[in-house]
Amino acid sequence: YLLLHSHTAKSEFPNSFSSPANTRTQKGKMVIPHTPPSEPPQMSKLLVFRRLKTASASLISDAVLFLGGALVAFLLLWSLWSFTNPSSPSSNPIASNTPTTPETRTRTDPTTFYDEPDLSYSVETQVQNWDEKRRQWLARNPYFAGSTERVLMVTGSQPLPCKNHNGDYFLLRLFKNKVDYCRIHGYDIFYNNVLLHPKMFGYWAKYAAIRAAMVAHPEAEWIWWVDSDAAITDMDFQLPLEKYK
Repeated sequence: YLLLHSHTAKSEFPNSFSSPANTRTQKGKMVIPHTPPSEPPQMSKLLVFRRLKTASASLISDAVLFLGGALVAFLLLWSLWSFTNPSSPSSNPIASNTPTTPETRTRTDPTTFYDEPDLSYSVETQVQNWDEKRRQWLARNPYFAGSTERVLMVTGSQPLPCKNHNGDYFLLRLFKNKVDYCRIHGYDIFYNNVLLHPKMFGYWAKYAAIRAAMVAHPEAEWIWWVDSDAAITDMDFQLPLEKYK
């Protein structure tokens, strides 16, 4: 500071800084303001860097909050729209196809003897040309063809329980014996305990069961009836099919 006084040479420091425009003279004193010292360059750069870092962090947090809110709003609107406006069948290419009716199925699928209106599993109704119909069925179902020794074992028992509980126990054990034998040799088994014909009961009931099994399983080359009280003691036994050809 440079202080000029007309009477006394005295240094006086003002408490506040003033601009050159505010320079004034009081009681014969002329005060020349000074320029405040500038901040060091390194400190100013550090301040600017901190401000930029704070601003960027604030922008990132605001962007994350905005994106989260937008995503939640989109999911909420989409769920409400899906509930209020379900997709129509025309928008689904699979559902928009022409529905399959029995008429269209019969046009594409080959007919077999199962499509005949007079087909019956009853023993009273005859099946004409069974060998030819069965041959046609095998030709239209090639995954069953090629096996000349496909055997179907047929067995069964009375529909009511035995008078003695031991009888039911032995029936179960004997049926398990037949199932194990068929499993070892790759045979199918059909068990029947229903009276298929009202006049054919007792020993005659097996004929109605064999007839129904033949119609229901045209893939079987051989039908083998085994009584319910019979047990297979030799699990390695094989049917001598060559004798019956």
